[in-house]
Amino acid sequence: MSDPLFEDQDDAATPLSPDERAQLIPTYITTRAQLNEAEQQNITEADFWAFQRKRNVLTEDFLFGLHKRMFRNVWR
Repeated sequence: MSDPLFEDQDDAATPLSPDERAQLIPTYITTRAQLNEAEQQNITEADFWAFQRKRNVLTEDFLFGLHKRMFRNVWR
């Protein structure tokens, strides 16, 4: 079993499939690297939202809302 951190192959330049691209909101995203960057930006914003005040983080509503915020600007 190999560790992906030490593999020579990097799939960041891999083009997204037409089906994947059809589900994206931003039209400029064409590679995994661009997708990763857009998702990371949303995740950072969701992290700020989640921890800017005290919340009950162990509820289904909270987790659903957090997940939605993490990907809302990227995926339909």
